[in-house]
Amino acid sequence: MSAKIIAFPGSHPAPSLDASAKSLRPNADSVATDESITDKTSKTPGNRSQKPADRRRKTDGKSRSIEPNIQEIRGKGGKLTYRVQIRKFVSGKSISFTKTFSKLTNAKKWKKRKLAEIEIDGVEAVSRSGDTVADAITARLATHKSLGRSAKQQLKWIKGHEFGKNKLTELTLNSLTDLADAMLAEERLPQTVAGYLTILVNTLHWASKRQFSVPIAALKEAMEHMWEDEILARSEERDRRPTIDELNRILDAVANNKRQKIPLIKIIVFAIFSCRRLSEICRLRWDDLNVAKKEILVRDVKHPKKRKKKVDLRCHLTDEAMAIILSMPRDGEFIFPFVATSVGTAWRRHRDRLNIEDLRFHDLRHEGISRLFEMGMPAAFVAKHSGHKNGGCLFRYEHVEQEGDKFERWPWILRAAS
Repeated sequence: MSAKIIAFPGSHPAPSLDASAKSLRPNADSVATDESITDKTSKTPGNRSQKPADRRRKTDGKSRSIEPNIQEIRGKGGKLTYRVQIRKFVSGKSISFTKTFSKLTNAKKWKKRKLAEIEIDGVEAVSRSGDTVADAITARLATHKSLGRSAKQQLKWIKGHEFGKNKLTELTLNSLTDLADAMLAEERLPQTVAGYLTILVNTLHWASKRQFSVPIAALKEAMEHMWEDEILARSEERDRRPTIDELNRILDAVANNKRQKIPLIKIIVFAIFSCRRLSEICRLRWDDLNVAKKEILVRDVKHPKKRKKKVDLRCHLTDEAMAIILSMPRDGEFIFPFVATSVGTAWRRHRDRLNIEDLRFHDLRHEGISRLFEMGMPAAFVAKHSGHKNGGCLFRYEHVEQEGDKFERWPWILRAAS
């Protein structure tokens, strides 16, 4: 006897046993995917059992937003990366912080840390975290155009070196010691390396006060370690003095150079008899000269211990130095109205053409001070001319080579004063 089947309104007849079994067999055509289920159920209003729709914003076929500031990017072969991009506006200017990660967890960590840095340090300070050593040096050279020739050359060399590519925020104690080792390997003297690193650290310290992010404490610690370990060394005391023959050859060459506009003969001879540095000579002013007392105020004299500090000193003038000053035309504020770097260049050009080795303009000051000691003058007398405050600094000039004045009846004195 066959069973009666009661059909309710809206229902379908029950399938036969054979049909039910057939529907249980796996079949690629009949198995529904999650995506197809989502698509079908999403069209049925009020169906609370459906899978929530993916509300993440899709920007294109290869990327989509995972959460604010994080984008998922699908590369070749389906490889996923996660790009973090944080944008802030400061004074109408957009500043962006962007970095890409292979893992979403790392992207979230970086985003959290960067937002905290911005909140603590400010947008502009954090935005400088990508600056390099070369960037800091460029800023210093652009701002301090009055840096000395040697300092500029040293900074430009470091800027062009591989070290200049290092990010400021990534500098460590080892970074500086590695640079020192590399320079020493190139057969530079320890005192030369010390000069390069000193101007570098001073420049980075300057940059740290101008929104550059620099671990200056680590760099100063590195310098202290290198001094203690004698990787660096102080410059040896220089005792080079010009001979009369060398001076005669240089001055003859200057006199025969008709294109030489700067009165180099006067300045060279004055440097010896005034015991002054070249930069000081070019700053001497007529208003600071006291002819009756044979003295002059020398402005911005280098401090013996504090490199950045300058002092004004009233110094005595020898008869030869005074005669040369009075021979100069009083056309303006300065007695020698010339740029010190131009005078130095002219000096080196004539010296090099004569193949005179290892003689610097500064050695003329050494010669002038030593001359006074050779003439038997006491240290107190010499200090009034040289400008030394500390008598100990004069000791190295007291090792005289001869007695008397080797410049007595030297013809260039009269020529310079004419």
